[in-house]
Formats: sequence, C-alpha cells, structure tokens
Amino acid sequence: MKVNVEQLSSVERLLNVEIPANEVDKTQENLYKRLKKTARIKGFRAGKVPRSILEKYYAPQVAAETAESLISDSYAKALAEVKLEPMARPDFDFEPPQAGQDFIYKVTLDVRPEFQIDEAKYKGLALKEPDLKVTDEEIENRVKALAENQAVLVPLEEDRPAAMGDVVVVNYQSFIGDEALEGGSADNVEVELGKGQVQEEIEVALVKTKPGDMVEAKVQYDDNYRDPKLAGNLVRFKLLVKEIKAKKLPELDDDFARSLGAEFESLVKLKERISSELEKAYQKQKDSALNSQILDQIRDLGEFDLPKTLVRDEAEEMAQNFKRRLGQSGMDPALAGLDDAKLAADFTPQAEQKVRAGIVLGQIADQEKVEASQEDLDAHIAKIAEQLGQPAAVLKEMYTKNNMMDALVAEVMQEKTLQAIRADAKIEMVDPAELAKETEEKAAQRAAAVQASRDDQAPTAAAESETNS
Repeated sequence: MKVNVEQLSSVERLLNVEIPANEVDKTQENLYKRLKKTARIKGFRAGKVPRSILEKYYAPQVAAETAESLISDSYAKALAEVKLEPMARPDFDFEPPQAGQDFIYKVTLDVRPEFQIDEAKYKGLALKEPDLKVTDEEIENRVKALAENQAVLVPLEEDRPAAMGDVVVVNYQSFIGDEALEGGSADNVEVELGKGQVQEEIEVALVKTKPGDMVEAKVQYDDNYRDPKLAGNLVRFKLLVKEIKAKKLPELDDDFARSLGAEFESLVKLKERISSELEKAYQKQKDSALNSQILDQIRDLGEFDLPKTLVRDEAEEMAQNFKRRLGQSGMDPALAGLDDAKLAADFTPQAEQKVRAGIVLGQIADQEKVEASQEDLDAHIAKIAEQLGQPAAVLKEMYTKNNMMDALVAEVMQEKTLQAIRADAKIEMVDPAELAKETEEKAAQRAAAVQASRDDQAPTAAAESETNS
C-alpha cells in the first residue's frame, strides 16, 4: 500500500491511497468464490457456475464490494501511517477497481487547525449568572399545581353565577353570518374559566352565567388560523349553559403526599423532593447561561480556517433537527416544501459559529491539559442514567456496543474545559429577566451581523460567477 498526502489548505488534506493489483485480485477472487456458492443461474447447478458467467451477471456488484472491502481494510492504516485524524466525515473518490490493476482512492478530509491562544484571553472572563433561588412560595405553588391535577369536579352547591376557576358545561353552535358551520357544534363541553382553553371572547361571555342561560360570543379569527373554515372569518357562537361545576381540591396533608407515590412518606418529604428538583433545574439554567457566555466570548479567539466538512455536517444536522421539531409540532416538513440543501445553507452561519467555538474550546482543553478519566466518564454516564431512569451499567453497555464512547469522551472534555474556564472567571449575580433580555439582544445583533456579512459576499460571488461564465 502506498500513501501520500497533499495539503489543500491549513485544515484540508487530500489523502491518496494505492492498493496493489494483487490485493485487488485476491479480494475479488474471494468474493466470487463466496458468490459461486449462493448464485442461482438458469442452466447451471448450484456451486458450479463458472466465474466468467458470474462476471457477466455480477461484475458491478463485485466491483462495489471490492472497493468497500479494500477501503475498509486500508483506510485506518493509511491515516495512522501519515498521522492524520479527520475532524468530520471525509469525502471518498475512486473509480471501480479492475482485475489486474492497482486500486487508487482519494480522500478529502479536514484536520484540526494548529494555533495557540494567549491564556489571558480566556482566563478572568466577566460572566453573569442568573440569580435563581428556590423559594417557599414556589414550592407551595408546585404543591398546589399537583393538587390541581387531582382535583375532582362537583356540582356547584351555592346559588351564584359562574366565576373564574369554575367549569361551565355548555352546548354550542357556531355560525358565519346566519349560516351554521358544518361540524361546528357540540354538546356537554366543559370549559374551565380562566385557563385559556377557549377564546377569550367565549370565556367573557360565560362569566356570571347560570344554568339555562343562552349567551353569544363573536370571535374574529386570524387569516392564518389553523382551521381553514374559520381563518379570516368572524364567527358567532351561541352557547347554552347546562351546568356549573366547581373544583374540589384534596387536602394538602400527608395523605395527599402519599397518594403521589410510595416514596413520599409525608408532605414534608414531598416538598423536599420538589425543592431538590427545582435546585437541579435552576443549576442547569445557570450552567447553560454561563457556558453560553463563555462560548460567545471565546469564539473569535485564535486565527484559523474553518474545516468545511465539519461545518457542512453541522449545518445538515441542524437542518434535520429543525425538520424533526416541525414534525413533532404536527407540521409535515414535506408539505412545507422545505429543500434540504437550502435549509442546510440557511443554517450554515450558525454551524460556522458552533464549529469555531468548539475548535477554540478544544485548543483551550489542550493548553490546560484537560483529560477525561474513567471516573469522569462513569460519573457522566451515571448522571445521564439518572435523567433517563435507567441503570448506569445498561447505559454504559449501550454506549460501548454502539461505538458511542468517543462522543461521550468529547462531552466530558467539553464540560470539564468549560468548568476550568468558569473557575477562573469573574462571575456577577444578576436578575434573570435582565440577563434573558440582554442575551436576546446580543443574539439578534449576531444574527444581523451574519446576515450583513452574507449580503456583502453575495455580489462578489455573483461577480465571480459572471467572470467564470
């Protein structure tokens, strides 16, 4: 095997691998022998088909399998020989292997850029942490919310009109003008006032009603409302109040706590669990806010070219995640007419920012000699297992079997590097709402800057295209 490397840029390499003809012939011979045992061709007994006949029927298939086998056997060895570590999915280029000829394949791949960062640029960063603290009021509100879930509806005992918090049982019919809407009626519909389950106009009409009352509500629907029959129309609802019910909440005592699970021995234990979960959630928000600020501040440190394939893969993954979110929200990405290539192009600026920050973070990890020990990996797996409610041993086995340990190591390395940067940072506690507003404004500024940059580049690209043509 002969291997040589061409440097296309500071981060891009072209790997040329040449496999001798005898290896090609040997691989093809083995494939044809295997094929001979299973091939079924009219006029020949099983296992007795001559190779010349097999080649007539299966030459393209064997050529493809030969290429796959030769590349699979040689690629890792070729990388080791020239000491290259690809940062992303490489691009392979080759012609189908031919008997009696050397097989040559080329691999275009990105490697990690080489640069240094002055530690003064990432140590002592000024960070803002949202001042999130668990309060007794918040715990009480969570307990009340749990009680709401166990509430039962009972007929209203008092002789009074419906009020916010009540459940009004109605029959209704909807109209556009004087014409009743097809499918626009229902009986015994429960509307909880104040919950936003129906349009505000309907809730307002039902407040202060009593059983037997007939009321009307008019609702103007937006042009883009999800139901085309209602979109852009003024719809009139006639509502007959059948019954008014009140919510009966359980007593907030030890029995209530035990009804939520055997692990809650008392109301105190329930509140302790709620407090603990809130603490974890708030810590996660704090870490996320600090990490986001760190990445924003270190992103532009260091001079280096971005690996194109890494950006491409990141943009494509962002595009696919976006389509998945659309699907989960009930929208069919195919019906939305989303083009994969254009969608990936739209996400490219974000992908470039993420890739750049990741590379800088990796360089800082090297300079700070950050390592992921087995203890670190086990702790990280245990943390994920707790979140998923699975045994850590089962999760570890899954990561190992599915070759996911490298990704796990990368996660741990990133988290430890961010922790190291936070340890040297100057952290100020601030109001969460103010920080959220500031973060949103900065994100908008970055997006505008990226768009301006793309707009500036567009005429240049057009001019180049015109010149080339």
